[in-house]
Amino acid sequence: MALPLRVTEATVTYGLMRTTMARMHELLAEEMQDEVGIPFERYGTMLMLAQADDEALRPSELAKALPLTPSGVTRLIDRLESDGVVERRACASDRRGNLVALTPHGVEVFRRAGRVHLRGIEQHLGATLTTSEMAELRRIMTKLAGGLDAVSGSTAVANEETP
Repeated sequence: MALPLRVTEATVTYGLMRTTMARMHELLAEEMQDEVGIPFERYGTMLMLAQADDEALRPSELAKALPLTPSGVTRLIDRLESDGVVERRACASDRRGNLVALTPHGVEVFRRAGRVHLRGIEQHLGATLTTSEMAELRRIMTKLAGGLDAVSGSTAVANEETP
């Protein structure tokens, strides 16, 4: 017997939003793995590096942006480095620090993965919603993000574009 739960418009909406985004993430991750051979999370890290100033970030900057501990970020960087898609570089402004950047091979893998990712977004979102529905969804999500930012004191930008 299921436990009785308090159901409101907000809880129903949240549940639908959570399951829909989980399914979208699952589909995009399957396509990325099948077609490019990399886990979706690694693509996300490569995207952050590609968008960074000078196309490089400190490991601590990655740790702040990823849901990983500093040691988890170190292990992720080690895996990406062993795959040949990133390299560690000395930081010119801080000789003790290092930066993580895409290698030329990493740029190639990132571009291939980006094409798969964009195609998936178009297939799973763009082909399902009309242009006006997407604009409305963006408006709603921006409003929601603004409300969450106000609660958490975050300064995250809700409508950043990603390739």
